[in-house]
Amino acid sequence: MATERTLIGRVGLVTGAARGIGRAVALMLAEGGLDVAVCDVAGGEDAQQVASEVAARGCEALIHEIDVSDRDAVRTMIAATVARFGRLDVAVTSHAASVREPILAADWDGFRRTLEVMQLGVVHVAQLAAQQMVRQAPLGESRGKIVLIGSVRAFLPIGGSSAYNMAKAATSHFARTIAAELASQHINVNQVTPGWVDTPGERKHYTEAQLRAAGAATIPWGRLATPDDVAKAVRFLVSRDADYVTGADILVDGGFVLGMDRYAGLDDAAERETP
Repeated sequence: MATERTLIGRVGLVTGAARGIGRAVALMLAEGGLDVAVCDVAGGEDAQQVASEVAARGCEALIHEIDVSDRDAVRTMIAATVARFGRLDVAVTSHAASVREPILAADWDGFRRTLEVMQLGVVHVAQLAAQQMVRQAPLGESRGKIVLIGSVRAFLPIGGSSAYNMAKAATSHFARTIAAELASQHINVNQVTPGWVDTPGERKHYTEAQLRAAGAATIPWGRLATPDDVAKAVRFLVSRDADYVTGADILVDGGFVLGMDRYAGLDDAAERETP
């Protein structure tokens, strides 16, 4: 069944949109009729491809090649998006940066960079998007939808990524806090929390066979999440069906957290390749 185009006339901004979860979100929302500002620090051919696929779905795309840790750049991006489309109805933070190192060996520059992107970058996008949303008339009951992409690492102390885990934990509480503040403005703020997702970033560390083996060993559902699995939850939260949903956190993990008794270490599981 084709996606209902219930987002026609609305405008969204997706960070980290050139690859992985952000790409899946941008394309799925475009299938629903959303015009999309495609934000990614790398830009290039990947961002151009996403923009082309958004256009193929009958929507307009605007590419922003910026670093979300740069507050002035985020402010300029939102202003340019509104200048082009007239409003901003959806903001999704799906950008990522992480240096995988144990704390005893962690390089400070990489640690700080992770926090600047993963924690402060989320604040910049969410705050400046909300400031735009309160200036515009609502479409229906909601004045705007903000969705933050979280991680189970916010509450699972998985080693080797302390900066990333710290940033995600802070983001989770930030999401709840601003949801409470913005409810009276009819701005919905929610979070989607993926488990282990098969993304280009993960494939820098593991082969496809290792990821399949890890999914079978550690996740009750029997596989890693796909970016589309996460994007489907985002699609619900930005839809009119979720106009009364705020402060929620949707866990998209195939039972990973529920099945922690099966957990034997991500790296160990990844090394157990299937025949």
